[in-house]
Amino acid sequence: MLLDRGRKAGRYLEWKVRIFSVAAVLALVGIYMESGWMTGAAIGMLVVGMLLRFLPADAEGPEDGDGE
Repeated sequence: MLLDRGRKAGRYLEWKVRIFSVAAVLALVGIYMESGWMTGAAIGMLVVGMLLRFLPADAEGPEDGDGE
């Protein structure tokens, strides 16, 4: 119920969005063409995007020089 508004989006957010977009298009094309390997590849890409969450984050200081 309560969200942490101070939490950052994450280090790999851009890559997650890119991978999701490509996987979604690949899945739709695979469904349209009734291609099992293409939908399987899309699922594999989604799993890779999910696994990006578990990569270690760098112990960096504050970003953009906001002084916090």
